Amino acid sequence: MSTEKRKALPSRAANRMTQIRSSGLRKLFDLEEKISKTSSQNILSFGLGNINIPVMQEIIEQLKTALDDPTSHRYTPNAGILELREVLASRYASAYGLDYSTDQIVVTSGCLEALIDTFIALIDPGDEVLVHDPTFGYYACQIKLCGGKVIPVPLNEKFELDAEAVKEAITSKTKALVLNFPCNPTGSVLSPNQTREIVETATDSGVIVISDEAYEGITYEGHKHTCAAEIDYENVIVISSFSKTYCMTGFRIGYVLANPDLIAPISLVHQYNTACANRPAQIAARIALQSPPSIRDGMMEELTQRRGETIKAFSSIDGIELNYKPLGAFYIYPNVKGTGMDGSEFSEFILKNCQIVVVPGMEFGTTTTNHIRVSYGFLNQTDIQEAGNRMLNCFNS
Repeated sequence: MSTEKRKALPSRAANRMTQIRSSGLRKLFDLEEKISKTSSQNILSFGLGNINIPVMQEIIEQLKTALDDPTSHRYTPNAGILELREVLASRYASAYGLDYSTDQIVVTSGCLEALIDTFIALIDPGDEVLVHDPTFGYYACQIKLCGGKVIPVPLNEKFELDAEAVKEAITSKTKALVLNFPCNPTGSVLSPNQTREIVETATDSGVIVISDEAYEGITYEGHKHTCAAEIDYENVIVISSFSKTYCMTGFRIGYVLANPDLIAPISLVHQYNTACANRPAQIAARIALQSPPSIRDGMMEELTQRRGETIKAFSSIDGIELNYKPLGAFYIYPNVKGTGMDGSEFSEFILKNCQIVVVPGMEFGTTTTNHIRVSYGFLNQTDIQEAGNRMLNCFNS
């Protein structure tokens, strides 16, 4: 049939796709590409939640040796190589006093696969899932793909989650609560007591806690992360990864830990979704866990310096306020309302005029549209200082 006579076909996408939109970051990055072609200055990007500190050399050298063994080129068991799950179980026992067996651990292709496996396994159409606002934008899209309803719970002025706000949001339809601390996009953390109150509030109402702890290994000024499962081993699903803690974002290795009743359906979804995570990446993850803690000292020293320079650079601009202390991850989340712009306007303004990329707060919820997310994972200290000088010159002129 010719093109002229062919009837217009209806959309072939599933109905669920009508709730899913492409990330608003695309517009910003398209503009970045356009500007980079004509600008005399290089683009300095605080945009992506990536980290450019090299993987520790000890991990790379041992991985090279492991890859010479042909057995490292094969499928693994669905749940992941036993040696990695054994080391993970040992690590959670020593760090948090949690007694997970290897059968309660599923290794996944990054945190995102762990999350979608968990949502598919647990969320029915119409179920409500509490998600704090602001938060990582992928949660809402994944929940909607499962037919769930996202219920935002605003964070307080310090970007902490209050147990009382969780309690007020719970209804008879609430199935789960998603936690993400240290938090993307704010870098905020919770105290042990705050974590306890939130988890106990959820448990008392029969609400499952899904705790995304991908940034647990990146905290500052002596803050010690509390694993949510320390509070309630039976009702908490812990999700984490090697991406941030070991600078292994491209390796795409994450994992889920949960009690037998919860891990069983998640494991089944994983079996049909991915079969198994990448074996060489699993080997690298096992090597990372068995390496001495000191191999991370250089990474944390560098991130600490970048954090200080980033706070200094953005706080020096009149109208930008950082009214809380970001003690985790590698983000700050300042309010730019004092500049006369909201987050979206400010992001576009400094890209066009300073060749600097930040992410507007609207990408992380509806309550903080006057904020911007600034990621210092991908720029070195010199570049961060240069960004500060550019902004000063731009706003002063």
